[in-house]
Amino acid sequence: MMLPLVLSLLVSQAPEVTLRRFALIAGANDGGAGRVTLRYANSDARAMSKVLTQLGGVDPRDILLVEDPSPTQLSQALDALSLRLRDAKSGPSRVEVFFYYSGHSDEEGLLLKGDRYSYAALRGKLDGLPAEVRIAVLDSCASGALNLLKGGAPRPSFLVDASSSLSGHAFLTSSSADEAAQESERLKASIFTHFFLSGLRGAADVSRDGRVTLAEAYQYAFSETLARTTSTRAGPQRPGWDIQLVGTGDLVLTDLRASDAKLVLGAEVGGRVNVLGANGGLVVEVAKAAGKSVELGLEAGEYRVVVDDGAGHVGEARLTLAPQSSQVLERSALTSTTLEATVRRGDEPRPYLPVEVAFVPPLSIAGLMSAPPRVNFGLGVIGVRVGAVDGALLGSVFSWSDDTLRGLGVGGAFLKTGSLTGVGLSGAGLVATGDVTGLTGSVVTVVTGKLIGLHPSAASVAIGDVTGAQLGVATFSGGDVRGLQAGVLEIALGEVRGAQLGVANYAGRGFGGFQAGVANLGWADSWGAQIGVLNVGGDVTGTQIGLLNIAKNVKGAQIGLLNIAQTSTAPVGLLNIITRGKFNIAAWTSETAVANVALKLGSPNVFSYVSAGLNPRGPTGHSNVALGLGLGARLHFGRWYGELEGGVDALQPLGLPWVGSTLSSTARINVGFQLFDALAVFAGPHLDVVTAVTNDQDVRTLSPWGFDVSPRVRLVPGFVLGAQFL
Repeated sequence: MMLPLVLSLLVSQAPEVTLRRFALIAGANDGGAGRVTLRYANSDARAMSKVLTQLGGVDPRDILLVEDPSPTQLSQALDALSLRLRDAKSGPSRVEVFFYYSGHSDEEGLLLKGDRYSYAALRGKLDGLPAEVRIAVLDSCASGALNLLKGGAPRPSFLVDASSSLSGHAFLTSSSADEAAQESERLKASIFTHFFLSGLRGAADVSRDGRVTLAEAYQYAFSETLARTTSTRAGPQRPGWDIQLVGTGDLVLTDLRASDAKLVLGAEVGGRVNVLGANGGLVVEVAKAAGKSVELGLEAGEYRVVVDDGAGHVGEARLTLAPQSSQVLERSALTSTTLEATVRRGDEPRPYLPVEVAFVPPLSIAGLMSAPPRVNFGLGVIGVRVGAVDGALLGSVFSWSDDTLRGLGVGGAFLKTGSLTGVGLSGAGLVATGDVTGLTGSVVTVVTGKLIGLHPSAASVAIGDVTGAQLGVATFSGGDVRGLQAGVLEIALGEVRGAQLGVANYAGRGFGGFQAGVANLGWADSWGAQIGVLNVGGDVTGTQIGLLNIAKNVKGAQIGLLNIAQTSTAPVGLLNIITRGKFNIAAWTSETAVANVALKLGSPNVFSYVSAGLNPRGPTGHSNVALGLGLGARLHFGRWYGELEGGVDALQPLGLPWVGSTLSSTARINVGFQLFDALAVFAGPHLDVVTAVTNDQDVRTLSPWGFDVSPRVRLVPGFVLGAQFL
């Protein structure tokens, strides 16, 4: 009878162990000279970060995202991660860490900007991370060589969930030691990462329990990657793994119950299901068999779902997922469409024509061909249209490329292309329906994909992410910004890491860096500086400088006339409204004013105050009222505290018309003791510098003692004694 009781007491007294997950996500498009620059490694990294924070239980503050790092920078990021893990393990927390890399590599290591970061160095860093579980996913060529170090080999997996006590590592690679990792223009992502992320969003949930385990995600990515690459020119790509975990159960990577919105594919829906976002990008791809429903965890928003049953029937549905909602897509909701409306598995082959010369389409060489060709050079007397360009496309009025343009594109008035890599210039408008990497110049630039490079325009619109610089009267990014937006109106619906400079700046998901303008808005968590007339932020780590500063929680300084926040480390202003901060009423007596009262507003350590005082003596021989403003700082020592205050009071004769005021600049040191929660007493020395505004005032009548600096300036040392309430 005693043993169960003892065990029960031990369990009840044991500290609660919480799970905390960290992640280091790295993307590297640049593998150095002589290697093709990847297009989607960095976007794959950002997509992985998004899934981990949305569904993987990783707090946004516990994720490190690095793009195109050097070997030194990647090593430093791993060291910084290790320090954060050690801090987390100081409490009763169970720590798991996730490392992801997308980019170039070879049989010896990761290739970062032309330098190699060896697998041995990477493996040593990963093995040294102080975490119960270490998960690493490498999506790069020959990455399977990582698993050959230290005798690593595939083993039967022992995976556990967050409630268990397993330890060890799981290393997944997108290819074997002698295979190439491939990315797809159609998917606009690495093939392996695309299916791994699709699996994490629910496509891999074989058990249909609303959770995706490591085993489920890997198996789904393996089979789909192999199937997709079997007929490619690079050949089959076989993901590899080295799992050495001790424990029982399943290691859950994502929990679909945490999703902002859910899409449930009904039991009768069967075939290849493609879920496309509002910008046309492929979000999730599922090979679904009819008979069982599949739940997908997605962001709230608009989607287009295309279902190809493999038997010649293609159905399509458009839907909107509201936040915190779940919507079921039944087969009856699909409308029939043509095969061309589906997302094809490969690029449509185009005829090739080295040089295209056109007066105006279709009066051209290409007008005799079955489809717009891929060309190396195109010239239009008025305008020219081709299928794709690897070289240059020039038109006096307009230039048009249906698909990609790699090189130089110039249109006198208008340039249209799919994706653009290189330079695009036009006199009036430039439209790209894919990603743009390089330099563009136009009065109006519209890019439906991602924008990378330098892009000056009167108006610049990018539906996707921006990396580089958008310069114009008005700039818009529908995704994240990594770099600079400068103009009159700057809008980024995503997160800004860099600078926004304009009359009005908006960062929908916060910023890291700098916002400067008349009005700066960053609704989500932010770090850095906001400088303007109006600054609005969520949780801000850094500084807000303006006339009006508004934030949720500020770790740093708010400097302005009016500062509003729930909490703020250092609010410096005429009026600070900190709802969870300092709100005190103080009353005291001193030599220059026998009765004083002040309202103190701010944080527990930094505050501003407004005061009023009364003195029966004054420079005019009448009783004077003192109205003042000031700033203060406070340090706590248990129930004792110390305050340093400085302010300026204006002294006016009571009951008389305006005859000129006397100014009193005051510095006080208060030593206080907290008697009760709502009452403290304080005392300390002070020094007043009393200055007469006009020559007919006698400042000596303000205090019977003091030191005259000049006929109009008097130093008055003294002592204050008072009480503080609330």
